[in-house]
Amino acid sequence: MAKRNEKGSLFLVAALAAVIFVLAAQATPAVAVGYTDGDKVQKVVYEEVMNVKEKAAGFIRLAFHDCFVRGCDASVLLLETPTNPAGQTEKDSGFNGGLRGMEVIDIIRNRLLANGTKISCADAVVFAAREAANILSNGNIKYPVDGPGRKDGVVSSVDDPPKFLPTPSFTFKQLADSFGVFKFSVTDLVALSTAHGIGVFHQTPIMSSNVSKTASTYALAVAEEASTSTNGAGVKINVRDMGEKARNISRYRPDGVNMTAVGVLDNSYCNANLQNMVPFDSDFELTKNGTALKLLNDYKMDAKLWKTDFEAAMTKLSNTLKAVGPLFEEGYRVKCNATNYDSYPRPK
Repeated sequence: MAKRNEKGSLFLVAALAAVIFVLAAQATPAVAVGYTDGDKVQKVVYEEVMNVKEKAAGFIRLAFHDCFVRGCDASVLLLETPTNPAGQTEKDSGFNGGLRGMEVIDIIRNRLLANGTKISCADAVVFAAREAANILSNGNIKYPVDGPGRKDGVVSSVDDPPKFLPTPSFTFKQLADSFGVFKFSVTDLVALSTAHGIGVFHQTPIMSSNVSKTASTYALAVAEEASTSTNGAGVKINVRDMGEKARNISRYRPDGVNMTAVGVLDNSYCNANLQNMVPFDSDFELTKNGTALKLLNDYKMDAKLWKTDFEAAMTKLSNTLKAVGPLFEEGYRVKCNATNYDSYPRPK
């Protein structure tokens, strides 16, 4: 199993805002098992994710939402198919509202193609998530993934995401059942849920409903953050990353949390969840199961254990959720948001 190439120096971060990272020279991006031309692919993916680092959290979510529906086949990127017109693909499902970074997937592939290297759209989604996790964790998260070689799907339906993706109102049993379909354990469930500690959310009606059920002081902090949000920037999910006024309103207890690591993917989610300072009911549901609650407490106290389990869960997500077909592109898509019609049987 290949490991991350660590010839370059580690990068330093001055966490001045949720999405601002200052990187030292020669930072080395993460490496995936089986990358074609290894460093060349790795370098391009890393650079393009860094170019839009304010969207980096979105790449992790994008991989989850793609791979949990029909496997890792980039079907979530499609705007239409010959059998599903615009407005009727996975992308249009309410479950996929707010997905970010889709346009970057084509940028990654086009840069590589210009250098004679081909990867599928599905590969690019998985690789981008991996580099995003590495960047957002200040180089701490490093997990191997397979590829290239994932197949691009040609089937995408608005009806599919509700069948597989969890909702913010899921109970613990519903969460465990949803993940269990793919043979993901409670450990995988809790570890992957910690990715909710980065990024922003927008107060859609469903989210507003869920926020009202969390700690009342957290709901007030969310309202404070929303009142100062500009240009639809949204509210930072992690209470640690909120402004000082909002944090004070929340009465957040930063036990063992690095308060300077603003916007960093780490185990701070666990501390916030144990205080019911999370935007989704489904997050707090983790505290209602003995095994999951123990994991939250263990991760809160042991960042190395959290890192190990998070990396293992992301590798599992990337490698084991194979595209289910039954139809795939002949080769790779020319554009990631459109099928190659000659690969797809047209309706008569």
